[in-house]
Amino acid sequence: MEINFSTENLIVTNYPGKAGGKFINMVLALHPNIVFQHENLARLKMTGKQDLDSSFTTALKVLEAKRDRGVHVEYDCTLLADFNSLHLDDDIMADEKRSNQLWKELTNQEKFYFLMVDHDDGRSFKRYPNRKTLRLINFDWIVSDRGGPYPQSDKCTQEHLSNSYDLDMSSIKDTMAFDKEINKILDFIGVEQPDNEELFKAHLETLRKTFLETYKIGFTND
Repeated sequence: MEINFSTENLIVTNYPGKAGGKFINMVLALHPNIVFQHENLARLKMTGKQDLDSSFTTALKVLEAKRDRGVHVEYDCTLLADFNSLHLDDDIMADEKRSNQLWKELTNQEKFYFLMVDHDDGRSFKRYPNRKTLRLINFDWIVSDRGGPYPQSDKCTQEHLSNSYDLDMSSIKDTMAFDKEINKILDFIGVEQPDNEELFKAHLETLRKTFLETYKIGFTND
């Protein structure tokens, strides 16, 4: 099986380091048609063995692990696909050379959406013309509270891209604003609201509050 570069199910979150994008990716994976950035967990959902509650439990465990260990914990692109945007920045053919079988399967199906990260100008995945891009904005408070930007963060110039959505990270500070923002993102992606909307909303709120309690862990001495 070859990579289908025409896939419409790739979602790229574009933001500088420390801005909280991996949290957004994890929250979106509550949805039954969006997989976690982790190969084994992605396969669980794709085989019908991960529902809304178990997805929530998985996401919450990641945030709680930060509190328990005192270090930053997250899923990432390499855990999902065996490559990331930095590999593509060095070699545009890196996905063909490094990607695992799951990546090829994901690009050749239409039911599940999958997330990758671009810390540069949003064009690392330019060979995927139908990708959807979530561009984080209003994230300075997170970066500042995490000790300030990485030296290379000025590379994230965020050129204008088609098929992109500006994701307001300040919404995390408020229950209703965050719920509304996540619903807008799901509409942009093109997936329906989960069947149990009230449970989905409750899980979103728990993850939102837990993020606010833990987002500095692993970045500062607080």
